[in-house]
Amino acid sequence: MDTVELLMAEHSGIRIIAYNNILQKGSAELIDFNKFLLNIHVNIEETVVFPLLKENDSSTSKLIGTLIADHKLIETLFNNLYKWKLSENPLFNVRLPLFYKTLTEHNSNEEILLFSGWKNINQEQKDIAMKNAHEIILSNDVENYVKETGISKEMMDYIFI
Repeated sequence: MDTVELLMAEHSGIRIIAYNNILQKGSAELIDFNKFLLNIHVNIEETVVFPLLKENDSSTSKLIGTLIADHKLIETLFNNLYKWKLSENPLFNVRLPLFYKTLTEHNSNEEILLFSGWKNINQEQKDIAMKNAHEIILSNDVENYVKETGISKEMMDYIFI
């Protein structure tokens, strides 16, 4: 498994969360999801994967800029959702579907428009990227990562050999 395959596996977990409306349950679920999404998933994309893709193909620069702007939009939507959840504002239930839609469409755009370029990255860079992704995961809440992605510790031990 390489870093982009890992991100796409995480996207699958995100789609399951969205399709099952899991974030509607409670504010603790929101916090845990946000910690995974921003501290790990987005961090890996923006600090590990996007720079290599841009370095390999400068024509992806505009697309990557758009995807980074999406990350900021998703974070803003999340922050509003969290505020509304805590205050029991009805906007939470109204806007949660928009958050899911924005997030899943963003992930699909990454998979369709950008991640295919990962095939052009040389193996040494891919190996370094995977090590960097592993370090990001380990420097955060691994238990929460397992919960949010469904990727077991045993699978992590296997893919991060």
